[in-house]
Amino acid sequence: MAKRNSIRYFTYEQKRQFLKTLADSRKAWRDYFMFDLMLNTGLRLTETINLDVKDVHNGYSAKASLEVNGKGDRVRLIPLNKGIRDHIERYIRQRKSKDKGFSFDIPLFLSRNHKRITQRAVQLNLNKWVRESNLEGGYSPHCLRHTVGTELMKKTNNIRKVQEFLGHKFVSTTQIYTGIT
Repeated sequence: MAKRNSIRYFTYEQKRQFLKTLADSRKAWRDYFMFDLMLNTGLRLTETINLDVKDVHNGYSAKASLEVNGKGDRVRLIPLNKGIRDHIERYIRQRKSKDKGFSFDIPLFLSRNHKRITQRAVQLNLNKWVRESNLEGGYSPHCLRHTVGTELMKKTNNIRKVQEFLGHKFVSTTQIYTGIT
């Protein structure tokens, strides 16, 4: 686990190991998609669980970008790369085949009770898959967002791009990533 001033994030190798564990498990198809989506978009936990199917899929194909109503009611547009768009397509096909009442107006992530998944359930599932991945340390869903911010800062070395992508109101919030590069 990488850590700087209480910022926890997955290193590249830890992220790869975590996603591989999820991909290799037949029971993890929902969690695999959810955590892969978070690791590709930097979505906050509440933004993730509030998504409906129509937010990522228009009925014909995965959308090229995701419009998110984030913190402070600020709307941001997040581009979706080909890898995550393909994952959206696979997930929607799987959901259609499993859910008799499937529609594009339902929550993207459902619990076992067929209701919108809760924050607590996501945290418990993350803990479970971190253990399954043999990763040490405690991770929260927000660590996935820190992973995205850290990777983007290392890749671009542009604090304004990171600020815009993550939807931070103030650049001072984004500055936590400047010491990591």
